[in-house]
Amino acid sequence: MPPAVRIASVLLLWLLSAAFAAAQTSPDWQQRVRYEMDIRLDAAQHRMRGRSRIVYYNHSPDTLRHVFFHLYFNAFHPQSMMAERNRHLPDPDRRVVPKIWRLGPDEQGFHRITYLAQEGKPLTFRITDTVLKAELVRPLAPGDSTVFEIRFHSQVPLQTRRSGRDNAEGIDFSMSQWYPKIAAYDGRGWHPDPYIGREFYGVFGTFDVRITLPACYTIGATGVLLNADEVGHGYDRISSRGWTRFDPREAGLHCTPGDSLTWHFRAEHVHDFAWAADPDYIHEAWHDDSLGVTYHLLFQPDVAERWQPMRQWVPWLIRYFSRRIGRYPYPQFTVAQAGDGGMEYPMINFITGRRSPFSLLGVTAHEAAHEWFYGVLASNENAYAWMDEGFTSWATTEAVAHLLGQAPDHRDAALSVVRLQQMGLFERLNTPADWFASNVAYSVAAYPGGEMLLDLLGYVISDSLRDVFLQVYFRTYGLRHPNPYDVEKVAEQVSGLRLDWFFEQLTNSTYTCDDALEVASQERTPEGWRVTIRLHRRGSMFLPVDLRLTLADGSTQWVHVPLGLAQGHKPVPPDWIVAEPWLWTFPRYTLTLTLPARVVRAELDPLQRTPDHNRLNNTWPFPLQLSFLQPLSFDPAAYRATWRPLAAYAYDFGPGIGLQLRGRYFFDRHEMLLTLKLWPEVLLSNGRRPERPWVRDRNAWWAGIDYTLRYSDRLAPRTRWHLQLEKHLGVLENRIGLTHTLGRWAALGHDYGTVTLELTHQYTPGFRTFSFENVPVWTPGMHLVWTGLRYRIERPFGQLHALLETGEGENGKGATRGVLDLRWHFLRRPTLRATLHGQVGWGDGQLPFSRVFRLGSAPVEAAWRHAGFRSVAALFADARKSLHLIPLDAPGPVAYWNPDGRDPLRVQGNVLVAASLQLQWTPFRARLLRPLQMEGFFGIGQTWFTEPTLASRYTFGWDRFLADAGVGLGYNVSDLPGLRRWTALSELLQDLRLRLRVPLWVSDPDLIGERDALRFRWMLGIVVGP
Repeated sequence: MPPAVRIASVLLLWLLSAAFAAAQTSPDWQQRVRYEMDIRLDAAQHRMRGRSRIVYYNHSPDTLRHVFFHLYFNAFHPQSMMAERNRHLPDPDRRVVPKIWRLGPDEQGFHRITYLAQEGKPLTFRITDTVLKAELVRPLAPGDSTVFEIRFHSQVPLQTRRSGRDNAEGIDFSMSQWYPKIAAYDGRGWHPDPYIGREFYGVFGTFDVRITLPACYTIGATGVLLNADEVGHGYDRISSRGWTRFDPREAGLHCTPGDSLTWHFRAEHVHDFAWAADPDYIHEAWHDDSLGVTYHLLFQPDVAERWQPMRQWVPWLIRYFSRRIGRYPYPQFTVAQAGDGGMEYPMINFITGRRSPFSLLGVTAHEAAHEWFYGVLASNENAYAWMDEGFTSWATTEAVAHLLGQAPDHRDAALSVVRLQQMGLFERLNTPADWFASNVAYSVAAYPGGEMLLDLLGYVISDSLRDVFLQVYFRTYGLRHPNPYDVEKVAEQVSGLRLDWFFEQLTNSTYTCDDALEVASQERTPEGWRVTIRLHRRGSMFLPVDLRLTLADGSTQWVHVPLGLAQGHKPVPPDWIVAEPWLWTFPRYTLTLTLPARVVRAELDPLQRTPDHNRLNNTWPFPLQLSFLQPLSFDPAAYRATWRPLAAYAYDFGPGIGLQLRGRYFFDRHEMLLTLKLWPEVLLSNGRRPERPWVRDRNAWWAGIDYTLRYSDRLAPRTRWHLQLEKHLGVLENRIGLTHTLGRWAALGHDYGTVTLELTHQYTPGFRTFSFENVPVWTPGMHLVWTGLRYRIERPFGQLHALLETGEGENGKGATRGVLDLRWHFLRRPTLRATLHGQVGWGDGQLPFSRVFRLGSAPVEAAWRHAGFRSVAALFADARKSLHLIPLDAPGPVAYWNPDGRDPLRVQGNVLVAASLQLQWTPFRARLLRPLQMEGFFGIGQTWFTEPTLASRYTFGWDRFLADAGVGLGYNVSDLPGLRRWTALSELLQDLRLRLRVPLWVSDPDLIGERDALRFRWMLGIVVGP
């Protein structure tokens, strides 16, 4: 290659590289616009006519050949893009749906453009949903300007999202995104984003707006009212000496047909214009000489009392943010009761007013902070929602905490991100706002995600420099349109650190953080204690590390481990140790220190600033928080466990004592249950049973020890595994399994059910075993191994459960068992429910007697697994005889389990077909009676055996169906409000549902030793099924 060509190529590449680098940050130029609007509102018809003259200044280096306008009101009809998007989201906005799908012709919104011209020449345009595109008759060259004229006719929609008429609190008009608005144009070109439901992006300019409407209405708006003396309504007597108040009731103001007023507002250096109007507004105002800002409050009489603190809160917030970030640049600030929650616009915020004091403070602080992050720092909210919502959320937490005299705590923001990552729903922060696959993903990324980023920036560069960064960012990009690279650039300039690695991970990835530490060794030397600490990056995110070491002499030593990519470290106090940088390609890092005393505790990120998924490995020694008889609280920094004593009694075992330990990490991680129960009477007698001296169990003392070991944890967002090792009342069972929830959006309630694969081992060491009928059902010395596949799906209208399992039968040969169970709640009212329950069960081979189907009852195995039933039944030698007690699960008649029944095998078998119809009425609201249910029931079904020795006698027959009907009572003990704390700690109280069944009619009274089909009889049941 000739030298001249080589030089030219290098020069061209350098120029292209420089241009690309410059394009990363926002350009030095930005467009300007000047609106002059004249609007007439027909309040009765909810119609609006307007004309707008727009002067558009092209400061870009590009020649513009077309222009785009937003027509936001077009979004509010059932066939709009907004409506369609909400049909497909897994978690649609409940403020929008189903209302938007039901809007009638007079409730829908629209903009009809009757005239559009450039410099007096009509333009050809096309409207697609909420976006109008027009071809310019004269292309707009760089540095040139042009004038557009628009005349439009609009219908104000019934308030559906943000804007509209007649909101839920009775505000007549919440007018945001209400006029044809020219789209933004920046270094990336035009941004004609359709209105799907998210945020906005506009051009800075001047708004001169005249609004004509009935004279009884009071308006709050962007900008300054120029004709206050003419309009009145409290605007004509604002003072700096104290708050003034205008109440239309006190003024005797009434709406008179034909009587109208024109309000004239002007706003400069803003990128939008909003207004709210209502005839009942109370208007309070005060001028703050210290900032030169006038404050306005507009609210209805029914919230006047709860809005009284707003007089102190609003000025305090504007002053606070002015100190922390930069001076508020506008002459007025209005908070109006309007909209559908909280929404920010230049110089005016819409908030709903019927809130608790803390909620009112929170939403006011949040929307006020938006005047900085959105109003002045006007980033593209559609593309980078975290830049305004996230920074605003951070500022809100700071402001509210300072106002209440508390320390700001941003940990919840990081925990929200961690939770969504663990659910598998988190998306990168830089996802365009309307492109998020779910509303919750947008909400977490934009709000707590951005808040976490700003707080984590303080962890990386120091909180003091983070605060300086905010002020420099505001001074540099105020009244401009910054992008994420501008944020990065200012942070690097302020901190002196390289930070592209930080912003790339936080905004353009879904990396997870999990750093771990261990104190590997400690040895005494002449210089002190030589301590070796090993760090391990288990997650994909790399960050600098702060360590806090607690020494044996009571002192504390902080250590900062910088990240090599940062090319430096944050300023730290002089007593901190700054270690060698951790190079990001090395997942492990060894830190060796010489300290004056031995380390007794080491903590990584002890202030919990990072979004670490597992803080159990952040602390040495293991961070166990043990309590006595306390509910398991949420603690991301420690493993919470609680213990309690156990006391029990069983007829065949005597009194028992023991301990229970229950533990859990946050977000249902590492769930654990340990119990140990001793039966002294059995242990001390070596298992001998005086009432049965002829029975000689092998290793009979083993029956005197019961235990539980359960552990469950998440393997993947929708997959958990569990291990259960249990021995209760002479029966030993070990289970290990996997449960997977089907459906991408299962965490949002849109699952397709769960699939469980489980391996079960059962063993009965001796003859002393659980029974509630004084009938042996477990074979001593036999090991049973079963593999099962279960599918379960639940919906508000019913449940489906299917089970297929195979294993060893009673004779040691293979056996198979299947169950199909269906419940349909065909009547669902707040206090009344009707349910049809059907079940088909089938088993071949010689099923273990503990797994045999039971008509209207549950297999013995299911009864044994239910702690409540097991504990109650064990109190008696024969609970079915003494209490008429049975385990309830399968449908069918229950009357035939009467203790006087002549042939129990008639209602048992390895095949079952049964159904029940049940009506439940919950009439009571008193605390103690709320769990009480009144029932009516009908059951029918049949069981039979296919095993040859029994099939000849117990076989299927159409005339062998059994039925019963009656009334009953139900009481869900676990629903008692006073027991909720203890229910979480007790296996006995969890899901303890008692039923008293009174079968007044039976189809075959002879089977239970009776003559009359109609007769009083009763059964007591404990529900052991779902």
